[in-house]
Amino acid sequence: MRVFLLSLIIIGSVGVNVHESAARGEEAGTLNLTVIYERHFDVPVLDVIFDTETVTLEEAMQMGWKEEAFTEDELEKGKVPVFYPRVILISRGRELSWLPDARRNSYYAKEIRFYDKNGKIKKRLFLKEYGEEKIFYSPGRKYVLVSRRPTEWAPEYSGGVLYDLNGKAVWEIKGPTPIAVSDEGYSAACYLDWQVPPAPGGDFYVYNPKGKLIATVENPLKEETTPLFAEFSRDGNFAILVFSGEEDRPTLLELIGKKGKIKWKYEFSEYRFSGTGGEAHLVPPVGVIGTIYKGTGSSNLFFLSWDGKLEWINPLNSSTYMGCRFSHDGGKVYTWTLSGGMRCFDIKTGDVLWKYEGTCRWTELYEHKNHLVLKGHLDKVFLFDGQTGKLESKIEFPGENIFLTVQGGRIFVIKVEDKSILGFKIERVEAKESTIGN
Repeated sequence: MRVFLLSLIIIGSVGVNVHESAARGEEAGTLNLTVIYERHFDVPVLDVIFDTETVTLEEAMQMGWKEEAFTEDELEKGKVPVFYPRVILISRGRELSWLPDARRNSYYAKEIRFYDKNGKIKKRLFLKEYGEEKIFYSPGRKYVLVSRRPTEWAPEYSGGVLYDLNGKAVWEIKGPTPIAVSDEGYSAACYLDWQVPPAPGGDFYVYNPKGKLIATVENPLKEETTPLFAEFSRDGNFAILVFSGEEDRPTLLELIGKKGKIKWKYEFSEYRFSGTGGEAHLVPPVGVIGTIYKGTGSSNLFFLSWDGKLEWINPLNSSTYMGCRFSHDGGKVYTWTLSGGMRCFDIKTGDVLWKYEGTCRWTELYEHKNHLVLKGHLDKVFLFDGQTGKLESKIEFPGENIFLTVQGGRIFVIKVEDKSILGFKIERVEAKESTIGN
C-alpha cells in the first residue's frame, strides 16, 4: 500500500508544501506527518462533524482511511474503529472572514448535509443567504443548533431549531434565540438585537432537552448591558452567561447550573466583552477564563475560580481578536491573537510560562497530546510543543482556504476549494538540528 509522508524537508504527494527557514538555535526532532485519511466531496466544505463506527479494514479503506491509521492489534482483530463525516457545512463561495466562528454564519454557509456511514445523504438543510442564521454545536458535537438572528429587514426573525446527527428536529424554540446547547439538549437563549450597538436590556432563558422553558435568568443591569454570549461546559452541567455593554460599560458573568440555578455573578465594571467565539472557556471545577477589552483598546485575560473569585487579570497589549483556552490538564491557559502573539500562562499565578511572537494571524488552536496545532492566515498549519512553546513545524497549503478540527484524537485539515478533508498522524524522528522558521 502506498504511504504518503510529509516532513519538514519535502513536498508531499498531496500538494502540501513544508517550508524551512532560519534555525531557532535548539535541536529538535523532525515531525513526519502521515496522511492517514483522505475524503473528497462534490461541494466546498467549511466544517465537519465526525461520528464513529467499527468496520472491516476493507470498508475503512473505502471510506478514505489508510492502513497506517490503525494499530497492529486493531488490524489483527479484523475490525477497526473509524471516523466518518456525519455532518458537513457547505460554502457559498464568498470570501471568508478571519474570525474563527464566521464560517458557521449563513452568510458564508449555504447548506448543512447529514450523512450515513456509507456517504449517503440523509438530510439537507438550506440556510438563509444573508446571515440570518448561525450554526452552533453542542460541546461534544452531538447536536447541531440553527439559530435565527434578527436583521434590519427582518427584526422579528428569532428562535431556533435543534437537530440530532440524523438531521431530525429535536425541538424548535419560538421567541428568544438559542445561542448555546449542551450534549443533553439543554439550551440558553435570549432576544438578540440587530442594531449595533444593541439596545440594553433583556434576560437569558433556559430550556430543557424537550425545548420547554424551565428558568429565566434576569439581567440585573438592564440599563447598561444586554445578553451577548453563552457557553455550556463539556460535561453539560454548567453554563457561563455574559451580559455586556459597549465601550467602557460593564460586563457581567453568571455561572449557572444546567437548569438555570445561579451559582455566582461577577461584574467587570470598566470592561466590555466582544462575544466572539473562542474568547471565553469554561472548565469545571477549574473556573472561567476570558478576554475583555477596555473601551476600544487592548485586550485583557482574566481567570475566575470555580467559586467566582477573580484570581488574576493580565493586560495583553493586543487590540485584535484574542482566543483563549484551558489546557487539557487545567493547569495552563493558552492565548493566541490575530497580531501573531501566543502565550502560555500558569493558571494558579497568572505568570507567563512561555510566549511566542510572530507575524502570523492565528485564528484556531487545538491541543493534541503534547502538541498545539494552530491555523495561521488562511492556508498554514503550525505545530508547537505545548510544554515549551517551541515551533516544531510549519505547513502550507498554497492558495487554499483551510480550516482545522481535532476530533477523537485525530487532526483533520479541511481544504475548502479542494472540496476535501485530510486526516494526519504525527510522528517524530530525531534530528541533529532544527531548520524551522517562524
